[in-house]
Amino acid sequence: MNGTEEPAIDVQRPYSPFDRALENTRGRLFGRSRTLTVAVSIVVYAVAVLALAPALGVSTNYFVILPVICASMGYGLRAGFAAGTLGLPANLLLFAALGHPDYGPASKPIAELSGIVVGTVLGYLSDYHNKVEAERALLRQTEGELRTALGDREALFRELHHRVKNNLNLIKSIVGLQARRSSDAAFKDAAAILTGRIMSISFVHERLYRTAELSTLQLDEYLADLVAAIAMAVGRGQVVPRIKLDLQSLVTNLDVAVPLGLIVNELATNAFKHGKPDGGSVSFELSMRADGERIELAARDDGVGIPGMTEEGSLRIEEAALSCPGRLGFTLLALMSAQLGGEGAYRRKAGWTEYLLEFGTGDKA
Repeated sequence: MNGTEEPAIDVQRPYSPFDRALENTRGRLFGRSRTLTVAVSIVVYAVAVLALAPALGVSTNYFVILPVICASMGYGLRAGFAAGTLGLPANLLLFAALGHPDYGPASKPIAELSGIVVGTVLGYLSDYHNKVEAERALLRQTEGELRTALGDREALFRELHHRVKNNLNLIKSIVGLQARRSSDAAFKDAAAILTGRIMSISFVHERLYRTAELSTLQLDEYLADLVAAIAMAVGRGQVVPRIKLDLQSLVTNLDVAVPLGLIVNELATNAFKHGKPDGGSVSFELSMRADGERIELAARDDGVGIPGMTEEGSLRIEEAALSCPGRLGFTLLALMSAQLGGEGAYRRKAGWTEYLLEFGTGDKA
């Protein structure tokens, strides 16, 4: 019932500042400038061998690792294998140019194999890193597209709720305008009731487009505002009704809010308009409680009650609708209660008429 917000995805979170600095350096050396990097490494290697071979002797062989690393990191597995393979012949060629073939390694097969292994492993790791980077880039792109699509969806739903609310208000205004032009008291009364029903639905869409969460709304706040609006609309020129609300904080969606709003509208309107025919102030109480997957709504007033209903008596809403076929309100209550999957019933006790409705949230909220 309560809405939760999913945390935003951060693809950079697993990487430390050192990781990002190393990645930036790798991108510069072995990405955009990899050809230049490999060329410089070959030049540095050749100069180092030619300059330091007389002093270092056999140890000069290790300088070949520099171009092997650069070729592997810059061009991947194939280049690493080629560089590792050519490392020993390049050393021998430079030693021959110096006139010191004895500087070559004691075991040429082992030196050749070592160069191939180093170049191949580094080249594979470089290719694997490139694949990971491509997946990270794709993830960032997908995340950006999803955020854009979510923003578009949010804007669309916000505009949809706004337009529905405006259209309902327009219908309400047309009904009110027609009622003011009519001299038929029965029509005026029916138009006022219809206007209240339209208002209860309009309130839902107004709350949805004004909140950050466009698919759910705070049910207790919605019902409190709805009852206050009904009291203001129905109570004009009459004694102000006494209202007591005891609503548990609940979050729900359109499928629950609309029928429940229509139910509360019928109950509050009937209490305010017909509860005290003598013009006295009616008391109206509304409570709502959630127990696990069940919601219980109770609305009670101290009005005259339902005609024919005895003290301490009870009446299921379906029976009330059948016994009063001309009362559309009872039929609407029965239909909306059934839509919620609940069973509603009236009961009369100690001068109060109470309507109880219990229903399961199921997958509606």
